[in-house]
Amino acid sequence: MLAVRRFEPPTGGPSRIRGGWLIVLPLVLLLPVALLAPLQYLIVLGAQLVYLVCVLPCQDARDTADVLRSLADPAVPAEQRARTARAVAGLQGRPVVEALVQASADAEPEVAEAGLEGLCTMWRRDGVVGEDLLLKLDPQAQDRVRALGVRVRSPW
Repeated sequence: MLAVRRFEPPTGGPSRIRGGWLIVLPLVLLLPVALLAPLQYLIVLGAQLVYLVCVLPCQDARDTADVLRSLADPAVPAEQRARTARAVAGLQGRPVVEALVQASADAEPEVAEAGLEGLCTMWRRDGVVGEDLLLKLDPQAQDRVRALGVRVRSPW
């Protein structure tokens, strides 16, 4: 009996559904939130870019400067300074080389040897050494550096 019945619209023509705006009301209330979401995304993305471009390199530079200062600090144990001198040999730059030159003149033989090893590693890799830096080393260390076969250049 139900299968033969067909749906028939009510008489009197099309009827209007009342209260349709109530369906749209929650969507209208969510519209400001939906408009703020891309803005929040852009703010977070901008903050990450500022951190990568500005903050991180400055922090790295400060950390490197602290490590290089610790090479000359007699309060730091000699073993730690020797490990640091070997570790910074992979870096490049004038402050690193000057810190290693200072470390090679250290009173602790372990630190001095590690500083000279680091300098030899760097200068062997570069193939050139500044004469001003070479003259800051003691004569035995100068002979050791010259035996590497690196070119000595004048800084002037």
